[in-house]
Amino acid sequence: MLEMKCLLIISLVVFVTVVISDTGKPLFLPNFPVGKYRLNFLALIRCASVRLNNKIKYELYLSKKSANTTEILGNITHLVAVDDSFNMEFDFAIKDSIGGWKDNAYIHKSPKACTSLKMFFGGAWTTIMDGLGIYNATCPIPVGFYKGSGLDTADFMLTNFPKTFFYGTYRFTGYFTKNNEVYGCFTLVVEVKRPWEFD
Repeated sequence: MLEMKCLLIISLVVFVTVVISDTGKPLFLPNFPVGKYRLNFLALIRCASVRLNNKIKYELYLSKKSANTTEILGNITHLVAVDDSFNMEFDFAIKDSIGGWKDNAYIHKSPKACTSLKMFFGGAWTTIMDGLGIYNATCPIPVGFYKGSGLDTADFMLTNFPKTFFYGTYRFTGYFTKNNEVYGCFTLVVEVKRPWEFD
């Protein structure tokens, strides 16, 4: 009887020690609707807008470099300089449970587009701009043709974007506007996933 109690205590101590020592792996993986996340880029498509005048053209696409690495490739043409006379607008549509899109789930508008974009990208500004072929980027971004060398989508996790967000699949459209006219836009489809969720 005493041996059985000793064996039980020793087993319990060993079990607790092993569980506590493995701190790199979370034991509790909650299914909360919001929290820290990772991004899974699904599509990068041309956006259609009746107000679009195509003076800022995005001809970008996603390329799977490896099982865990996706790059943005293509080119950008600026027929006008992108400066702070533009506004930057973001529109998020969320995919609902039956596969349809709920438009305007989140909307964000910022004046001074170039400065706002630089603030959003934060410390990743140079990495992102270089990956898009806009080397030594400052504000304003001048007129020109920019061919991307390859932007790793993981670099977006180094930006000043919110560190927690609602999980789901989003269609994210960004616009550069001035005087109620759209000069350029792009659309991304991304999954906002829990850090421990994999494809």
